[in-house]
Amino acid sequence: MRLKKAKEVQKAVRNMSSVAYPLGQSPLIVINELIAGSYPIPEYVQNELEEIINDKKIRENETTYHYARDVLVKVRISILDKKWRDFMGQPESRKSLFEGVALISQWSTLEHGKGQTCLKDLESSIEKITDRVKQLLELEVGKVSCASTDEPKKKNLKILDSINQVVFNELGFKKLPYFHTSNHTLYSNFQQAFETKEGCPAVLCAIYQEVARKMGIVCEAVYCNQNDREDENSLSDRMLNRPKLLLRWKDSAGSEDDSIYIDVFRGGSLSQSSLYQSLKEQPAASVDSVLFKMLDILTYFMWSQYDEYGLEGMRDDLSFYVRLKCSMSPQDPNRITCYAEHCIGLGIQLDDAIQLLQNYFQSQEYEPFIGDIFPPSPSKMLEKCISKLNEQKAEIAAAKTVHHRPSSLKFSVGLVVICNYKKWKRNFRKPCVIVSWNVKFQESNEWKSKVTRDDGCYYCYIKEDSDDVIVDEDEACSRTKKVIPSQDQPHYHILMVDSDEDNPQFQLNVPEETLELLPAAVPIKHDKIWFHFERFDGRRYLPNAEKRAQFPEDEAVTLSLIG
Repeated sequence: MRLKKAKEVQKAVRNMSSVAYPLGQSPLIVINELIAGSYPIPEYVQNELEEIINDKKIRENETTYHYARDVLVKVRISILDKKWRDFMGQPESRKSLFEGVALISQWSTLEHGKGQTCLKDLESSIEKITDRVKQLLELEVGKVSCASTDEPKKKNLKILDSINQVVFNELGFKKLPYFHTSNHTLYSNFQQAFETKEGCPAVLCAIYQEVARKMGIVCEAVYCNQNDREDENSLSDRMLNRPKLLLRWKDSAGSEDDSIYIDVFRGGSLSQSSLYQSLKEQPAASVDSVLFKMLDILTYFMWSQYDEYGLEGMRDDLSFYVRLKCSMSPQDPNRITCYAEHCIGLGIQLDDAIQLLQNYFQSQEYEPFIGDIFPPSPSKMLEKCISKLNEQKAEIAAAKTVHHRPSSLKFSVGLVVICNYKKWKRNFRKPCVIVSWNVKFQESNEWKSKVTRDDGCYYCYIKEDSDDVIVDEDEACSRTKKVIPSQDQPHYHILMVDSDEDNPQFQLNVPEETLELLPAAVPIKHDKIWFHFERFDGRRYLPNAEKRAQFPEDEAVTLSLIG
């Protein structure tokens, strides 16, 4: 069965571009067919995909390699969806913070090939820490058995002191020095925390709590709004741990006043309940609340970065974690519609959003809305997703149209050329790669049309209300009055990288007169290169099968131009 499934996976990956070009997104229907069946079929598919992306021959073909990675991520999402359903369906008494944080870590490493967080490795790391705690206790009480001489409370306090000694002194676990949104795995990667010995409050609490559990001590999480000046060294500290997350151990033989509070953000310091009077009646924080708080902090920082700098990569990562919230609470209409809005805005994962919305409507918990309680309502969002997906299907169908070259066309697909343009009153020359062409200008939402103007700024054919228009504010009122150069000349779709921009990757539609052949080709570091090309051979980009079928006569022209 495993060999049969391996062949199915290999065939699906090889054929993926033919059904997904030019959008570069593996259809969910294909993924669902691959993993149809119970355990261990999804795991077989995942293992085979991991082998494919580590195959040197596969990696030489950028198109196949990246589709293999895309399919792997979606297969893992499906596997984790089931794990989250099982986890969240457990009663609170059986839920483990350690397991929940591990699942979040697995999600944050979906794209890491064989480097995805492994639960067995995490459990092994916990076992090593626990063994070291036991060794330390044996050294301390080597002459007299702790169990026979100490009362239970003293014994447990010695265990907690030993955990602190091992975790924070010997191993050096500590709080994250800061939160860096460009590498969100620092915050959410559990496995990396064991390597760097740094973690957010939920991660450090999960480690401490699991070691304590293995030592026979039950510690519960509790939130504290009490101010502590020692923890308020920076805004990052306040945001990462407000409200403060503590662990509480209650002496079963004592009273509430005998509780001990453990602050993992301060080296596991043990404090009497007298320092936290407000927590005497405070119920324990549920595992769910700690996990959602962890995600809320993560997405808050990412939203802040996106709002301030408009970084497109941050928006993509943000949608990734919004999708995680849907896995954790698939019956929450707010989270599902939020994710659907992201999918529509980015033009990605629309079939996944549709499936989530449909599952929500089919659930027993669903009740029809009276008016628009949630703006927009899930039903309206479903309509928008279906409409957008139909547009994409039409785009995929249109890409099958064969383009025959006119004799007047100067350049061809796959060529690395120079784009000449003006910006900020200065001339710029940037290398780019030609992806496709039209005999004259055609407006497109995907390919932004920026060309030069006499006054030294970009001129855009884009609609006046577009957020993507790049012009100086002083020229905004007159940008529709100057139309140069001519729209009747050939226009080329190019991929270009501009290191001077906050979001440096561009998909542009430019006139022929702005381009010139580059004598010595250079690689273009653009994320969407692989949608269209298999590899860079040092002189040009080699079109994949779909691109060659779309522009069958360009290959010979490209070779003639580069000699």
